[in-house]
Amino acid sequence: PAMKSTDVPAASETMFSDLSMPMLYPATVQEVIDYGHYGWELSRFTGAWVGFKLTNYTVDTAAVVDGSPDRLTIVTPNFELPADGVSIRAGDHFHRQEARLRLYKLPAALAFARANDLNRRVIDGPKRRFGIVSSGKAAMDTKQALQELGLDEKKAADIGVSFLKIGMPFPLDTETVRNFADGLEEILVVEEKRRFLETRVRDALYDLPDSRRPRVVGRMDEHGKPMLPQCGEFGPGDVAK
Repeated sequence: PAMKSTDVPAASETMFSDLSMPMLYPATVQEVIDYGHYGWELSRFTGAWVGFKLTNYTVDTAAVVDGSPDRLTIVTPNFELPADGVSIRAGDHFHRQEARLRLYKLPAALAFARANDLNRRVIDGPKRRFGIVSSGKAAMDTKQALQELGLDEKKAADIGVSFLKIGMPFPLDTETVRNFADGLEEILVVEEKRRFLETRVRDALYDLPDSRRPRVVGRMDEHGKPMLPQCGEFGPGDVAK
């Protein structure tokens, strides 16, 4: 998000998307370890390289973590892979590689993410009105912003707030986004730099009936007024505002 331990401020989600490479975005030091294990298993299952987005908030820091080898139970989804597998092989023509990527590897990544709850609702309740979608550092900023507003998970759920934390920004699971959006009036997408998640959330909801499609805001509000900066860095105070 900011130029601290890297050459330039950048958003690597777009690069992984261009490469059609599934990517994970850990939000905490614990998730760096957990998503590392998920990433290895995701790669083995799909036959694809898996990207990993890290920031100074997760690698230029220290934290207490649970290092138990039994911490995670990784689920292998029920997904029909081609008879000859999904791995690269000698003499592999690019036409076959592309078909294998589009028809199997990326759908298999989505199946893996669902089976292992990589995109999960961290706040939810029966009075759902207002949704928040975020990932990585921005998700932690949002969580702290809610706390600074006096809203713990229970209080937020009681007033109708739901929060979907995205662990795998690409490929974005449109089925999970649609299920999350059901019954909401509005969705706020909180992300740094480019409008990566926001455009994909809008795309996932575009062809829903008007009565079921919530308003989506993020970089701009519904009147086109900027809400979150696209330059520099924002923190919990900006999200709370």
